[in-house]
Amino acid sequence: MNIYINGRFLLQKCTGVERFAYNMCKSFVSNGHNINIIIPKNGKIHNDYDVSQFNIKRFGVCSSHIWEQLVLPFFFIGKKDYVLLSFTGLGSILVPNKVMTIHDLSFLENRNWFSAAYYHYYKQMTPLAVKTSRHIITVSNFSKDEILRFYRFLKPEQITVVYNATDSNLFKPTKSEADANSNYVLAVSSIDPRKNFAQLIKAFGNISNCTLKIVGAHNRVFNSSAKDSNIQQNKDNIEYLGRVTDKELVELYSGAKAFIFPSLYEGFGLPPIEAMMCGCPVLVSDIPVLREICKDAAIYFNPKDAISISSAIDSILLKEENERNEIIQKGFENAKRFSWTKSVETLINTLSNL
Repeated sequence: MNIYINGRFLLQKCTGVERFAYNMCKSFVSNGHNINIIIPKNGKIHNDYDVSQFNIKRFGVCSSHIWEQLVLPFFFIGKKDYVLLSFTGLGSILVPNKVMTIHDLSFLENRNWFSAAYYHYYKQMTPLAVKTSRHIITVSNFSKDEILRFYRFLKPEQITVVYNATDSNLFKPTKSEADANSNYVLAVSSIDPRKNFAQLIKAFGNISNCTLKIVGAHNRVFNSSAKDSNIQQNKDNIEYLGRVTDKELVELYSGAKAFIFPSLYEGFGLPPIEAMMCGCPVLVSDIPVLREICKDAAIYFNPKDAISISSAIDSILLKEENERNEIIQKGFENAKRFSWTKSVETLINTLSNL
């Protein structure tokens, strides 16, 4: 079977779902599997990606959803024994031999988290894409259950869980002498309503002995009217860092007193695993998917309760060194459960049974 990858993600910044797609492609290649990545002829590959090891095929004009839905299908006319993988979403509805990825269904869980255009497009197109796919992959058992909840025509065996992972060569402790004197809690995510930064900032009003550093940028697909004004507060002990490089992110994880992830809804939630790999104690929302991903390697709090959040922050700041080290060691062990090699092996086994 010839494996083709919908490469539209290579034209975009490497954020959440794009990072999943990119690392899956890299793992395919590094584990000896032949893949072909298709992008538009005039598409400019974003400089976030090193594609030197990829077999890139350029086809058709246009870009974005138009290319994906109306142009890319012509590439497969007359082709047999192939599969098209779409790692970042819908995929081409008109291509019959495809496997699509659903990272989460947050737009169905709460439409107010997203712009009206985004919500209506994906509400209409996602079930069409699901019905025309040979198989579905998703990134957690929680997301699999959500897919089955919202699309009751599917059977469990039509969905395979392929976990997210991190680059172990990149995400590792880089503590320096300066880190010993650092005094900040780190939060990493796009700035949008379901990430719950407003509640985190409210909770941090009760914390006076350290700084909160926030990494992330606002995404236009999210509903700007839902942004809480608290996020814009310019407090002395809150720093907004915007987007940072991977190297800078690793340094921030490694130097932090703790990493905090107050999200209300996730398909997986990769930053807590990145933090664990960098030797940073992790505080996360007590929601089902994070229980699945973090197990007993994190401290949990109620994301809707500012007092619960601030209490979790205080608890980690007040712990003795041996208690902190115990949490850090549990994080290292938990993070070992996730690797891109394991994820690709899972997907290859799935494809061989189609």
